Amino acid sequence: MNFRKKALLTVVAAMTLGTLQAVAQDAQSGVKDLEAGRYNKAIQTFQGLASSAPSADNYFYLGYAQLKAGNTDAAKEAFTKGAAADPKNQLNNVGLGMVALAKKDGATAKTLIDNALKETKNKDLGVLLRAGEAYAMFRDQGMNNPAEAIRILEIADQRDKKNENPDIEMALGDAYLLKNDGGNAVSKYENALTIQPNSAEAKYKIGNVYLRGKNYAEAQKFYNQAVEADPEYAPTYEDLAEAFFGSRGYKNAAKNMDLYIQKSQSTDINKLLRSAQFDFLAGDNARAIQKLDALKGKVDNPVIERIYGWAYSNSGKYDQAIQSLNNFIQKAPDRVIYDDYKYLGRAYAQLGTPEGDSLAVLNLLKAAPQDTTENLYKEIGKMYQTAKSYEKMADAYKMAVAYDTAKATSNDYFQLGYANFLSGNRALRDSTLSEDAKKQARQQYFSAADSAFAKVAKITPDWAPGYYWRAQTNYFMYPREEAMSNGASVPYYEQFLDVAGKEITADAAKKETYKKNMMTAYKFLSSYYASKNDATKSREYLTKAAELDPTDTDVQNALNPQATKPAAKPAAKPATTKKPAGKATK
Repeated sequence: MNFRKKALLTVVAAMTLGTLQAVAQDAQSGVKDLEAGRYNKAIQTFQGLASSAPSADNYFYLGYAQLKAGNTDAAKEAFTKGAAADPKNQLNNVGLGMVALAKKDGATAKTLIDNALKETKNKDLGVLLRAGEAYAMFRDQGMNNPAEAIRILEIADQRDKKNENPDIEMALGDAYLLKNDGGNAVSKYENALTIQPNSAEAKYKIGNVYLRGKNYAEAQKFYNQAVEADPEYAPTYEDLAEAFFGSRGYKNAAKNMDLYIQKSQSTDINKLLRSAQFDFLAGDNARAIQKLDALKGKVDNPVIERIYGWAYSNSGKYDQAIQSLNNFIQKAPDRVIYDDYKYLGRAYAQLGTPEGDSLAVLNLLKAAPQDTTENLYKEIGKMYQTAKSYEKMADAYKMAVAYDTAKATSNDYFQLGYANFLSGNRALRDSTLSEDAKKQARQQYFSAADSAFAKVAKITPDWAPGYYWRAQTNYFMYPREEAMSNGASVPYYEQFLDVAGKEITADAAKKETYKKNMMTAYKFLSSYYASKNDATKSREYLTKAAELDPTDTDVQNALNPQATKPAAKPAAKPATTKKPAGKATK
């Protein structure tokens, strides 16, 4: 921002020329530091100026720098001294009004600012500018009054008859932006560029309008123009980092946040924490942890525990991750987000204990409904599969498919079908269940599995295992005698063999992958056609089985019934819990 340099150069008249030049240089240096967001350095400069030339203007800019740095009480002290140094100079009364707004004392702020405007009869551009700016400075405190800011700044704009002051235009732009009027905000910033064509601040603020509208590409364009105009204008780098964060360019976000801290020389704890967070998102967990370690003992912000937890979780330090995230959740329950539960759940999952597995699922289930970047229900389903909790596995994959049906993959449906198949198979083997209960299990689980495997075949018709497991499902859906007579599984075994044959033709290695399942299909089909008195087809499938595995004695005995007495029949019952040969990829 272009500060009132003339006011900054107010000095004692008796000073020598050399002293005057030194003070002028200090003032210009302070202005540059303020413009670049180097508030702590600016404070040092203005403290020296206020000491060597204790004018109302120099005290004002000292207070202004303290206020920008978040040092409200120090700002009040400087403004108070400035008001005493020259009671006619109303800038410091406006500054005291700013302090009141920072402390959420709107009534006192209004009295101070209104009185300053009254005393100067709305003719002092500096007072008008700062008064208008005051009502647009404290968005986080909820003390903004954009309408009043615009009213005061429009008076300043009218007083600036030669249209020479870009700061008024930029302050107006800020006020319009607070009203969510991006169009007028950009117009005012463009007016500032007309006055000062290479203003990094104006280009930066246009970028802010686009950032606020989540147009990250356009925001980045204007921020880059601001960097070209003035590489030392620090605020640009912070918001450029946020624009990259919004577009998931995490490495660039981390890089620009580092540049902001470097150029602003910021010691703001929240900025340093944000920098560590960007490093974590960029995949540099070690650097994030290093930055957090440097903040230990200096920060009373529970967010540090969150970032520690995330970084520890991704670094394989699961015990530390669990401790940090549980500390954060306990200290700041109102600030917990789904990512906290996600990383906590993943850390628990790595403990390799029943309790850890249970807590992993518990936390991932809290995160899953809100996570828009990952479908955590799939992760939960895999955990249930490992624990052999097949019914819960089925529920998890059902939720995974429902969570984003448009993006559900063949593998999602396959896992849903496989979970239901395993649940049904377990029920059939449960000796404590009655026949009625087993019949109900067949209807419940195998019907659900069949529907899921049908989806697999629709999405990936050239993937053989989908047909095999649908055949298995349709076999176990009925008692053995009924399954052999109704032939419900026959078309799916045949489709499996057809598609598997094509896959093997394209990739000979698939022959060994599918061998066991193909033998099951050949044997079942041979037995089925034999039961239908179709000896030709029955022998055809036996012959193919013998070609695939010449060492299978059941097949050889069936083909040569005279070789042994009695002749062995091929096993007709398909395998029950063989894991699928590979997963769907489409």
